[in-house]
Amino acid sequence: MPYDIDNDIEVDSDSSDQFAGFAKETTLELVEADDGRLLLRDAEQDEAPLMTIDFSEKLKEILGSDTQAIGQHMIHAAIQVIMQKQMSQWHAHVYDKEPTHYS
Repeated sequence: MPYDIDNDIEVDSDSSDQFAGFAKETTLELVEADDGRLLLRDAEQDEAPLMTIDFSEKLKEILGSDTQAIGQHMIHAAIQVIMQKQMSQWHAHVYDKEPTHYS
């Protein structure tokens, strides 16, 4: 099933602060658990991981020590998709307004 890039991204639009409508800044860390899973989590909170990547034993044998690098590339690709979608939404909000004066 292909990824649906048109899903809405949740942003904090009800807040009264100056950054309302923008996603909040988060520091993420990618760590390898004792069982070999890669965990993406918020570096400042001790919550459940935001995402886990679990390679099968057969794939771990094939990839060897490259599993963490591949996991990093997978997360990088996901972040790029989210950033592109956010930029498209923000630009749409700016450029879809009717100008008050034409030159």
